[in-house]
Formats: sequence, structure tokens, C-alpha cells
Amino acid sequence: NYVWAAAVVSSRAFTESLVSGTAGSDGETSVLLPLLDMMNHRPLTRVSWITNDATIGFQAGAVIEAQSEMVNNYGAKSNEELLLGYGFCIPGNPLSCYHIKLNYSRDPQAADKQMILEQAHIASCDHYIRADGLPRDLLPMLRVMVMTETDVYYVKQAMARGEEPKLGQLGLRIELRARFLLAFLLRKKLDALPQIECVPSTENGRQAVLYRKEIESILRSTLSDLDKSENDLHSLPRYVCDNGQQVETIDEQLNTSAEDRLVAESSDDQQSRSKKSRTVLPAQQFVDDVLVTEESFAHDADFLAAVEQVDIDEDVLLVLFILRIRMCSALPWHTAVQRLESFKHPMLVYDDPDTAEAYGEMMMEMGEVHDSLFPLLTEHFPDVFPPENFTPELFLWAAGVTESFRLEVPARCVDAADGCDVE
Repeated sequence: NYVWAAAVVSSRAFTESLVSGTAGSDGETSVLLPLLDMMNHRPLTRVSWITNDATIGFQAGAVIEAQSEMVNNYGAKSNEELLLGYGFCIPGNPLSCYHIKLNYSRDPQAADKQMILEQAHIASCDHYIRADGLPRDLLPMLRVMVMTETDVYYVKQAMARGEEPKLGQLGLRIELRARFLLAFLLRKKLDALPQIECVPSTENGRQAVLYRKEIESILRSTLSDLDKSENDLHSLPRYVCDNGQQVETIDEQLNTSAEDRLVAESSDDQQSRSKKSRTVLPAQQFVDDVLVTEESFAHDADFLAAVEQVDIDEDVLLVLFILRIRMCSALPWHTAVQRLESFKHPMLVYDDPDTAEAYGEMMMEMGEVHDSLFPLLTEHFPDVFPPENFTPELFLWAAGVTESFRLEVPARCVDAADGCDVE
């Protein structure tokens, strides 16, 4: 009986401030208004409440025809709020949304990322996804969450110069990582939704099914939009970060560099660049001319034959291959790697004592890796690893490029055993 009475009050009560006409407080009293509390909710309906010391009145915002229902507007409430607070859902509720709460508290760089977000005026980790699009601050927050140490370092450098972080302009790599992360989170939520095998016999059960189907629809439509944008690489924003200096897109008539130049014109386009124009590569050509993976080794038969004879970690192989690309103009990624020669990983910024100390261990580790490989590789494969192209300084530069510009994403395939998607 108590639970029933509590539900009656919680689902029908009005706030004391509605009766008094004054601003409410966190601990204000609930008030029951017989007859008025019988009106059902209809989203976006215009209504007015008129109060004085003796009376309280309800005024509809439009003409109510005879024999038609009088309705109230409980406020801008999603179906989740309606189901939990009142026990019903509105089919096709335009305010329906899916709540997602981002958490980066375990990130080693959480304090710096929080500072970046605060400077960008993003305070809340709560986001509400609707069928008609993503909330304004969701992708900007995800872009900060997926930043590498290098990204954070250069954004902080820009902030130290008095620049506000521009979280819509952080590079194609970060854009893809942010979208992949969001898709991963939403797929995880979608997979966790229980399957409905039969129609519930109770009204409460049917309302819960309505809510669940609506959430599933929001998740699927959002994932569909994300998949489309991921697949259409050349339509994504191409923003850049050249040694920490954020710049606009070429469409806004400013220079491009670093990461953006990976999809820009060829090296002999100096005249076009001076006119602030470029050739945007189609998506597949972008992948062929910029993306470097282990499969890329097949384009360099000498390098592939050499590394197959030694036991080297995958990450180190990519570092060595970056240096091979730098020295071999015939390789399709040569122009892209050339664009990065001026890039400096924070560990190479010697004029910053704090940075040098923070990355000292990483530099020592990379130095030890280089010393374990050279001059041994040069002695056995002199044509593949000439000493002038594999110096300790160049090795550190290539290691910084690999660490800063790598893109790790989950691979989706179908497991033959049970037909399930596997990340």
C-alpha cells in the first residue's frame, strides 16, 4: 500500500513553487491538485499556469475543440524520464534521447585534458544523443579523450600562448579515433540490450518494450551515421597541428601542414600552395598514399627480405620503415613522410626542461633500441640500412612520428563459429 501511495504522489504531484508562483528550492514540498493532475502529457504543448493568493488556474495555449482531450505539458522530458517518473512513454517523442556519460578519470593525462576541456567551456561529461544528431559537445570531448601525449603537449603550448583550444580542428587522425571510440561505446550498449522474445502481457511491460525499441532505434541510427562518416574518409574535416600550432582548413584560406599535408598536393605544388589551393585525394588514394601498415612492407622487397631474417617488434619495424620511406623516393608514402620532417615529438624539444625530464626515460629507451639494432643491421644489410639514414637522431624522430601519428582502431569481422561481430 505504501509503495502504491508513494507512486501516486510521485507521478501526480506538482511543486510548491507552481502554487506560490515563486522560484522553487531543492527541498520544496510536493502538492497534489485533484482534477488538474488527471491531465495527460503531450510534448511541445503550450500551456500556462496562473496563480494568486487564493487560486491556481490552468490555461491552454490553443483552442480545445469539444469532445477532445485536455492535455498538460510535464516539461521537456525524454521517454526515459517519463517511464521512470510516470510509468509511460510517448511513441515518437521528439525529446527522446540516449544518455551517455564519458569518463576519463583513469587517463594518466586526466588533469591536463580536464584543463583543455574547461578552457573550451565544456564542463559536463553527460551527453544526450537524439535520433536527429549528436549533442554539440560530445565529439569535442571525445577528441580530447583520444589525444596522445604529443597532442596534449602541443595544445597546452598553444594555450600558454593565449590561444583557446579549438576542438573542432585537431586533425583527421584524432577525428577518426574519436568517432571509432564513440562507435565502440554505442555498439557495446546496443549489444547489452536484452532481446525481446514475446509481447509483455502487462501495460507496464509494453511501455518498457516501447522505450527499449526507441533506444535501439537511436543507437542504430547514430551508428549508421558514424559508419557513413568513417567510410567516407575524404569528406571528414582535414585539420592540422604543425608543431603545436593549430591552423584552420584550406577552405578558410589559411596554410595547411603536418597531418593535413598528408592528404594535400604533391611536393612540386609550391605554386598551388601559394595560391592557397590543393588537390584533395579520393578516399582510396588517401589510404594507398598515406596509410602505412605492416602490409606496406611488401612495396619494399629489400626491406621485407631483411626484416624477415631478424626478430624485431612491430612498433620498431614501423619506425625503421618510416626511415626507409624517407630515403626512398619511389615508395608511395615518400611525399607524406617528407611533410613530417619538421615535426618534433615533445621528447625532442630540448629548450623545455620539464619536457626533457618527463620524456628522458623514453629517449633512453629508444636510444637503447637503436643501439641494439645498429650497426648490426647496417653490417648485414648495408644497402637497406645505410648508416647516414639510420642515425640515432633520425631514429628518435621516426619513433616520435610513429608514436604521435599512429591510429589504432578496432577491426570488425564476423566470427565464422557463431556469426557474431568480433572487435
